[in-house]
Amino acid sequence: MNPEFAPAKSFFSSEPLDLRDRKILELVCTYGKEGQSFNKLVEEARHFASRSTFALRIERLQRLNYVEKLPDKERKQVKRIRGTLQARMLMWLVRRMREEAAEIEKLITEKQEELSKHKELSHEDIKTFGELLRKNVIERINGVFGSVAAVAVTYGETAAGDIFLPSVIESFRNMVFKLASIIKKNPELAKTIVPKERPPDETIKEAKLFFDEFGEEMLERLPERLRSRKGAIEEIIKHPERLGLLPSVLWT
Repeated sequence: MNPEFAPAKSFFSSEPLDLRDRKILELVCTYGKEGQSFNKLVEEARHFASRSTFALRIERLQRLNYVEKLPDKERKQVKRIRGTLQARMLMWLVRRMREEAAEIEKLITEKQEELSKHKELSHEDIKTFGELLRKNVIERINGVFGSVAAVAVTYGETAAGDIFLPSVIESFRNMVFKLASIIKKNPELAKTIVPKERPPDETIKEAKLFFDEFGEEMLERLPERLRSRKGAIEEIIKHPERLGLLPSVLWT
């Protein structure tokens, strides 16, 4: 790996986090630097964690440097719980990524509604869909890989692999399914997925960092429906300059 892009020493412990940890951390971080009382947080988390489970998880997240406790300004005997600065910065990035995914999904929904009114797609329909795809989907997805890599560099592999990456996947899932549905109904749109330009050099470098850290595991954990495309995905992992081909490999 290029030393220039080697991951920084993590702010957090390397112990893995699971979905419940992520939910609790996200909840805590919504209260910013002021934090929130334990009882209030327990009440909000009751649908996915019992009081005892929540307490144990908070203690663990504190030990791993994701959360911290501070005295309440008015009631000194009461402890408020908040995300550490690094954790709040990380979750801010996650929220931004979710906003990005929601914006893309809205654009795709609008295009889906527009295309559904046409009995047959014209050359202009295909052209405008391709432009939408390249500018608002493929370029942004390339940016997602860059963001994951940047998180690995800034906050460490654990933060990137256990928090940021799963959140990104969750956020973009509906968007990807909706786009795949459009292409399934209109197969002629599949050719618009193929990129016409090479990704920016910085994106390629960041994608290389991401694939160096997570590429092997990605291949090992490919879902059944993508096993037949493992070779094509492996080539993209080996050659990040072909990153723009990834959507066509996944969706065509």
